[in-house]
Amino acid sequence: MKTVSKSLLGVVSITLSASFGLNSHAANNNANIDNVLQQLSAQHNNASSLVKQARQPSSLALNSPLIAQSANTKKADDNTPVLDRLTAVASSTVNKFKQTGIASWYGRQFHGRKTASGETFDMNALTAAHSSLPMNCYVRVTNRDNGKSVVVKINDRPKTNRVLDLSYGAAQAIGMTGNVGNVTIERID
Repeated sequence: MKTVSKSLLGVVSITLSASFGLNSHAANNNANIDNVLQQLSAQHNNASSLVKQARQPSSLALNSPLIAQSANTKKADDNTPVLDRLTAVASSTVNKFKQTGIASWYGRQFHGRKTASGETFDMNALTAAHSSLPMNCYVRVTNRDNGKSVVVKINDRPKTNRVLDLSYGAAQAIGMTGNVGNVTIERID
């Protein structure tokens, strides 16, 4: 009987110490959870106030550095709506496309065929094929090896994965004597 009571006493003491250990561990976890919830709540409240501020035109649009840029190029009077001023800035920003990479050229084998724009390809004209720029836009192509540049009209889509496919005439204008050349293109319209 003494061995049974000693065994039970040992089990009870182990159970009590384990439950007290769990309780202290749970208390620590609860404190950590409360701390995390407070931080998340503070972040949410701050984000909500930022969203509210962003909806005010004076805090977002009127103080925008883009508006300051447009003021340098075109004097906007105070009666011009903010949306009109932002639209003007955005449209001029979109046209500032610049890309660098390898260009190739194509000529006699496609001369007289229809381009993706529907025009007849003229190998001596100053035209080019680009994968994403809009048809009939103009880009300045600069040969990075010699600094020569030419303005070409995009009127086709390339058959290659290069930055640009130039007409023979455009390639000659920038001194691209090989099959490919290292170029920079900038949209200018």
